[in-house]
Amino acid sequence: MASFFTSMQPIQKMNFSPEKAVQTTAADTTASIPFADVLQNAVNEYSGLQQTADAESQQLALGNADNLAQITIDSLKARAALQTTVQLTSRIVGAYKEIMQMQV
Repeated sequence: MASFFTSMQPIQKMNFSPEKAVQTTAADTTASIPFADVLQNAVNEYSGLQQTADAESQQLALGNADNLAQITIDSLKARAALQTTVQLTSRIVGAYKEIMQMQV
């Protein structure tokens, strides 16, 4: 399962040459990702993290857990993934409503 959260990339030096700007623009248009794919990836990521957190919480309740810190971290990851999914959903719905209110 690919992680929805990615590591930070180092800051690159800015290049103001016109050739670089044209190449970047052409690359950006071919690598676009549809909203549905982004939302589906977020939901899948949340689902996997929630299942892991639930399984670890159950093991903790049964007394079979030995690493409380990892259980807490996994629970917080699931909570962050849920908040991200909710924010993505509300922003997508907001963008859709705004597009639908445009006059033609």
